[in-house]
Amino acid sequence: MQKSKAWLLLAMAITVVVYWVGLSGPLVLDDHYNLEVLQHWLQGEATLRAVLFDGRSGMFGRPLAMASLALSAGLGGYAPFAFKLGNLLVHLLIGGVVFALIRRIALRDPHMAGRADIVAALVATLWLLHPLNAGTVLYAVQRMAQLSVLCMLAGMWLYLAMRHRITTRSDDRAAVATLFIGIPLLLVAGFLSKENALLLPALCLVLEFGCYRDTSRPPAIKAFFGTCLALPFVLGIALLASNPARITSGYLVRDFDWQQRLLTQARALCDYMWKILVPNPPSMGVYTDDYAISTGLLSPPATLVAILVLAGVTLAAWQLRKRIPALFIGWGIFLVGHAIESSVLPLELYFEHRNYLPMVGVLYAAMGLAVAGGDALRKAGLRPGRIGAVLAVGLVALLAFGAHGRARVWSSPETLAVSAVTSHPQSLRANMALVRVAQQQNNREAVTQALDRLIAADNPRTRAMGYFNRLYLACALDRNGNPDDLRQAVALMPPRVSYADPEFFGLLLDNTPQRCGAVTDRMLGDALDTLLDRATAQPDGEWAKWRLRNMAARFYARGGDWQRTREQALLAWQPGTDPAAAELLVRAQLRTGDIAGAERIWEEASRRAKPADQEGLRWLRRQIDIARKQPQSNAGASP
Repeated sequence: MQKSKAWLLLAMAITVVVYWVGLSGPLVLDDHYNLEVLQHWLQGEATLRAVLFDGRSGMFGRPLAMASLALSAGLGGYAPFAFKLGNLLVHLLIGGVVFALIRRIALRDPHMAGRADIVAALVATLWLLHPLNAGTVLYAVQRMAQLSVLCMLAGMWLYLAMRHRITTRSDDRAAVATLFIGIPLLLVAGFLSKENALLLPALCLVLEFGCYRDTSRPPAIKAFFGTCLALPFVLGIALLASNPARITSGYLVRDFDWQQRLLTQARALCDYMWKILVPNPPSMGVYTDDYAISTGLLSPPATLVAILVLAGVTLAAWQLRKRIPALFIGWGIFLVGHAIESSVLPLELYFEHRNYLPMVGVLYAAMGLAVAGGDALRKAGLRPGRIGAVLAVGLVALLAFGAHGRARVWSSPETLAVSAVTSHPQSLRANMALVRVAQQQNNREAVTQALDRLIAADNPRTRAMGYFNRLYLACALDRNGNPDDLRQAVALMPPRVSYADPEFFGLLLDNTPQRCGAVTDRMLGDALDTLLDRATAQPDGEWAKWRLRNMAARFYARGGDWQRTREQALLAWQPGTDPAAAELLVRAQLRTGDIAGAERIWEEASRRAKPADQEGLRWLRRQIDIARKQPQSNAGASP
């Protein structure tokens, strides 16, 4: 045991050295979107309550994770290093829990019990140093996933500890009480970090079937799974069945449906498993928005192959559950660990950080197969122990070098973007990250190459965004956009807006404050209007659509066309619209003489408003009052 702990501590020290170079790397993707409230808090512009409970992630803002991130910001400021150092410390803590959990699981396996310490130490070491986890440790906002995984692993350990006590002492009421109180508390804590923690009872069920396969189940255990797993599952299914729109509405801003997502996830799961077992660091990355959609069993053919592979491994794990329990347990942890993010929920198709917990299962299953293979060799008269030790050390060294390489890639925006474009040449996000870097370095050749890759991409939306971005950069840098780029982009865009569209058009709006050569504000407003009118399958109240309508109104307003501004702003004013959007609509109504309409919109905005909106509403109220006092003939000249 002491040697195993010493090995684990050494692995943790190596992990710190491996990751250190990447801790000062950039914030990426939704980092700023989720963390900017911390910047406001540090500047005294937001309360701690707003940080914890007004977050933009999940159903309830993930307050526990935000509290942890606030601690990092409070100690180290709003800086990537502060957030990523915190992530690294949490990573080390989870590594210790992985060791404790795997040791407990191995002690229940007659083939592993005699070497439980070394198995646990090796699995924890491989997990700590696996390069696939770099995308979680060095992606600041993934603290949410980390803390959720920490709670789930701790809950699994607690389940096994209490299950052992209940098995050996049937009247241990304290163990039963700890089970019924401790697991739900850890589930809630994990849920307040990220919703994946809802999987904790299902993970405990995997441990029950894998570690206690040959024993009877006491009434307390049956009651536990009935109340903590079966009942919530039935209630959840009933809730979704009563309102399917909770799921289906999310697909309104996706380029795929739920059937296509499920088919694609079969390939994604096989890809994840391959990257865990045969890691290739250069192929890894955070920009995976180019992952191909499976539109049928044979489109692409790899879809059917992936389904057969998953079914085959599942069948083998079940058939071998008594001979190689580690395979059953590990595979069960992998599948259950992906049960939310690889389900019908309308999430993005592929992210490597989703393997942060499932990887534990794959590594333990692989260890079980290795031990079974070693035992078979011993029975044949061979001595694989020394060879196994050399292979283990070599594997650890390879993973450490691979993880360090990924950390170096994450150390700067340039290396991250270049690496991403190399492995994902058709990724819109990767190429735009490279464009931003090249733009900062005034490297026009690199910008042109990145945009040409997008325009030549297979995906029509990616090609359209290539044209849009070429227009954006021409406007932002040279004030001289090409109308043909605008026409090509509009022609290629699918009849559906996506979550990412408001972010891009917001950049276009903010970085083209003056006339852009032959491309006028009226043309940009008309382009958005055309795209939005084409998206007939999406209601006007959908988040991305009303945001884009508001942007179209702003283009028209900047061009001085207040009638068109009013039309677009009215379409943007939906039940879920941000009250701040009322400002432009009221101004347009006053400009066009509709004082009664401005009054009505102001009253609606007042009912929706939050405290932060009050100053803007008071300003609007003054403009309406001024307009009322003016002669009717001058109403159209209101501010």
